[in-house]
Amino acid sequence: MYRLESYGAEGATVINDSFPYQSIFRAADVAAAELIVVGLNQQVMLSELADYRFSFEVAGLTLNDGMKILTDRESQSQLFGSYTTLKNGLIPDTDWKAANGWQLGSLTEIEPIARAMAAHVRGCFRGERTVTTAIAEATTMEQIEAIDIRAQFMASYQGAFDEVMSAAQALA
Repeated sequence: MYRLESYGAEGATVINDSFPYQSIFRAADVAAAELIVVGLNQQVMLSELADYRFSFEVAGLTLNDGMKILTDRESQSQLFGSYTTLKNGLIPDTDWKAANGWQLGSLTEIEPIARAMAAHVRGCFRGERTVTTAIAEATTMEQIEAIDIRAQFMASYQGAFDEVMSAAQALA
């Protein structure tokens, strides 16, 4: 994390706890120096968040029945394509490969899987958006340090995922 080491007539000396870094920035006062440090940390955190969201998104998903589905981008596309062709009546069923084996699925079997995939992707982007907002709104190092990217992402993800899955159960 970037930190303000000192502020003086020569400027704001900024260091990083994670790797050897020291730089001097021009700043009108200590408050302006802190904003520089906040901005540096915001950029790093946004990058870490995007990386975390992507890795979580494509890591796979285990459904309540134990079926493991691949959630990489190609698998998302294939599943949604199969769902669409089934929904439009173009085919009566489809062979589909889950992470733990082959499935023969009709619309009835594929729809809950597609819903879970859609809920997963929705949750991933909701989580990223929520944490992005927290990072962007931070104006002090205290606020930056209070952001737990993974915990806040997961709380938002779970809420968005559960919302879709609960609505589906209510309709069943």
